[in-house]
Order: sequence, then C-alpha cells, then structure tokens
Amino acid sequence: MKLKQKPLIQFILFLLFFFVLNILQSTYTALFEDEAYYWVWSKKLAFGYFDHPPLVAVWVKISSLFFEGELGVRFFSTISFTLTLVFIWLIIDIKDKWRFVWLYFLLVVSLALLQVFGFVTTPDTPLFLFVTVFLFAYKRFLQDDHWKNLLFLGFSMAAMLYSKYHGILVILFIIMSNISLLRNKKFWLASLFGFLLFLPHLYWQYANDFPSFVYHLKERGKKPYRIDNTLMHFVNIIAIVGITFPVIFNAFYKQKKASVFYRSLNFIVYGFIVFFFFSTFTSRPQAQWTGVILIPLIIVSFTYFIQHEKARKWLIILGSIQFGILLIARIFLANENISPIMLEPHIGKTWIPLLKEKTESKPIVFVNSYRNASLYSFYTGIKSHSYSVLKGRNSQFDLLDFEERMQGENVYGVSKLLVNNPVLVKKNKTFLNGSAIQNYTTFQKVKCIIKEGDLIITEGKENNFKFTFINTYNKNINFEHVKFIGVFQGFKNKILAKVPIQINNLSDLNAYENKVFEATFRAPVLEKNKNVSFRVALEFYDLLEGYQGNKVYPRFVMGSTSN
Repeated sequence: MKLKQKPLIQFILFLLFFFVLNILQSTYTALFEDEAYYWVWSKKLAFGYFDHPPLVAVWVKISSLFFEGELGVRFFSTISFTLTLVFIWLIIDIKDKWRFVWLYFLLVVSLALLQVFGFVTTPDTPLFLFVTVFLFAYKRFLQDDHWKNLLFLGFSMAAMLYSKYHGILVILFIIMSNISLLRNKKFWLASLFGFLLFLPHLYWQYANDFPSFVYHLKERGKKPYRIDNTLMHFVNIIAIVGITFPVIFNAFYKQKKASVFYRSLNFIVYGFIVFFFFSTFTSRPQAQWTGVILIPLIIVSFTYFIQHEKARKWLIILGSIQFGILLIARIFLANENISPIMLEPHIGKTWIPLLKEKTESKPIVFVNSYRNASLYSFYTGIKSHSYSVLKGRNSQFDLLDFEERMQGENVYGVSKLLVNNPVLVKKNKTFLNGSAIQNYTTFQKVKCIIKEGDLIITEGKENNFKFTFINTYNKNINFEHVKFIGVFQGFKNKILAKVPIQINNLSDLNAYENKVFEATFRAPVLEKNKNVSFRVALEFYDLLEGYQGNKVYPRFVMGSTSN
C-alpha cells in the first residue's frame, strides 16, 4: 500500500522529522542566556522560583538525566513540542483531516514562534504543551463531565499555572466564553482539584515572602506611556506568525465558530491580544506574551484551509517560503561562522573563554547580571554568583545559597556597571569591568528597616535618624568591607541621589542579632521630591548598593525654612 494511503504513518514520519530536526538544533546551538538561568534553577528543584513557576526547571532536570551539554537542557523540550503537536491534532475533529496530514505540518512550520519552542527551553515550552492539554481536556469535559474528565481538566489547569502565570488568562477567557461554567458544580470541582494541586507553589510563595508576585506586580513598576510600545505589540503579533500572517488570521477570522468550544478559542485569541494591548500602557511588550494564541490559530485555521482551496494555495506558497527562511535561520543559529549577523547564542563564545583567562579561572561575582553568571557557570563549570543591586533587579541568586558558596574565596567582581575598574572583556557592544577581591565576605541578605513615618528630611542639612539592622545570618558579622549608603529613588525606582551614611554606634553583630543604629547623613537638594523614597543600602567592596533597606517615603523640609 502506498504511503499516502497510510495517513497515520505519514503523521508519525512528520513527527519524527521535526523531532530529529529539533534534536539536532538543540545539540549544535549554544544556549540562550535565559536557558542557562533555568539550568541554574534545575540544580535545586523547588515548588517555585523567583521569576516563574517551577516546570521549566523540571524540564531541564529531566533533560539532564539523559544528556549533558546543551541537549541536557533541551532534550525534554523536543519531547514536549512533539506531544504538543499530537494533542493539537487530537483536538481537531474535522472528518477530512487525515487526508491533509501534510497540510497540518505545513501550517505548523508556518508559525514562526512555534518553531523556536520546538527546542528552546523557557517557561513557554511547558506552557504550550499544557495549554494544548487543557483545551483537549476542556473539550472532553464539554462532551462528558464524567469524574475522569473532571480530574483531567483540573490537572491541566494546575499544569498550566505551574508552567507560567499566563495560564490564568487562558482559564479566565474560557470562563468568559462560557459563563454557564460558573453554574456548573463539576467545573467548580475541577477548579478546586486544580487549586489543591497548585497549593504547594502558593505555599512556597508564602514561605519566601511572595517574591514572584512582588516582582511582577510591584517591583517592575510602571513606565510612562510610549506609543511605540503599543505599535510594538501589534508588530509582535505579526512576528510570532511570520509572513503567513495574512492568510492565517484571515482563515481564523472567516472560519465559523458556532460551538461552545470553538467560541472559547475565539476568546483566547482576542483576549490575549486585547489584554496585552492594555498592558502596553505601562510596560514594554514581549513577543512570547501572546504566543499562546498560536494554538487556537492552528485548530481553527486548519479547518478553513481544508475547506477553501484558494486559501490553501496561498498557505502552501507562503508556508513553504517561511519554512525555507526558518531553516536557514536555524542553520545560522547553530553556526556562527556562516551567520551574517551575531545572534545571541554566538555571543558567549566571544567573551566567556577570554574572561576565564583574565580572571585566572577564579570564581566570579557578577554584579546585576544573573544571565552572565548563569551562562558563565554553564560553559566553564566555575562557581559564579549574581549580586543584585538597586540599579538592576533581584533574581533567583538572592533566594538560594550562591552567596554562601562564595564566602572566603578569592574572587573577581565583574560588571558593566563597575566603570571605575579595569576593562576585562568586551561583550557584544558593552565592556565588562572588574577586579580581584581577596577573601570575599558579604552579608547581602541582612535587613535595614526604617519605621514608616519616622523619617523627616531637611534638604541641604545634616539629618539624624534611626533604623533597625537585622542580622539574618547564623554567623557574626563585622563591617570591615562595607559602606552604608542612603539612596533616594523616584519614579520606576530611578536613583536620584546617593549619600554616605555615618553610623554613630556601629559595632559587630552576633548571629541573628538585631540592633538599632543611630545614623547621620547630609541630604541633597532634590529638584523634585514628590513620591521620592529613601532607603539604607550596603555597598560591599565598591560593588554598588544592594537591596538591604526597606523603601520609605520621608517628609521633606526645605533647608531654607529651617533657618
């Protein structure tokens, strides 16, 4: 029997082709910086991490059980992508689909972003899989709300949320598309089951003072509106699809969606577009934020292409061109020697070996760069740490024992921010500066707490205040290599001014000891003091100011009025 008369064999062969292609890509393409960061997570599995839920770390951990190197980070992502394609196929219920197996895979390669997550390991990788699993479970639940389908639906809800918090939007838009679910007791039971499965992550957030929620909802802050952010949102929607954008969105728009299930796909696509449109008013959009819409686009548009020959011809033309473009891009990613431009996976090879040589293979404390610290550690095997400072952001390095592992070591402090230090290497268009530090000793996780409402500042004058210094460590600490800095911050935590703080009763602290320090500093005259905050920060070895102090909003008194 001819191959075309065996559509199941065709389907398996296409799956195998993409699986092998992604395995090769995973093996011969250097890691993206964020992938190295998730590799760091996988070294200590937990129910949560600073930036995202834990499944991406699980993906890396599973991969590392089978392989080393890049494939040891990405192997399970290739499995995950393959399963995603299987579940999408199972969701599609048009009778003629088995006659168009080839068209299904052409449609898949016609979606640019989907190809990236065929091998790259990020939180979106498990998210794509479990959004597909959720839609499959939801469709079965609509057909039969038997307890098995109920539990399956609840499991898929939890799995989406364990992948990425964007999963809550998928659930929300499903409910909006079918309000009757709120009157369905079995849907509530499914949701309760999913909530119970998700409880370990919520407890992890609670035990660690909700770092992910604080970062995403508060610390990122709001940015002034810029029209280019909104325009970029729509550019991203086109970019995640590629040159087939017109025919695929036209097919999605024209295909009838009469059933409850297909109406939910409509809500997911437009819901994500509208939701992240409004987010552009306060933040800069990223292409992967709306990547989930690719799944309903495939499900709906595939049916339209089967039924409309003219549209199918355009998909064949544009899809074939796009597959060729993406294939060339894949080759460029894997081989920097033939790539006309330097891509992110190529950059590490230009600075990591040289930095290792310049720092004599010593451990490195990267200031404000969890990406550099992760990538350097992956490719050298040398201990590294990312020290978070106010000019940057916190990361997973602040939650685990990276600082502890560096204590007493002879290290190098390295960062593009250390402009007063010698240049060590050039990374792309920036320079990494740094210098050696003997017997590295820090306690960056201590707390300097000013009581809210207690701080009154006279501009241009000496100011006295008190704060509680909390030693959170099980060791005694001294202040031999530490400076106390007062930091004034404005909108979006922008640093407006820094002043040295003199501690009048400074003394060593015992393990877990708390002490009220009496402090003095001379306040600058700020051009704008509306919504200006102040905090105490520690600066170790001139590595810039950290996050030790709480942020308070003082009452300002003009210096001239105090005379």
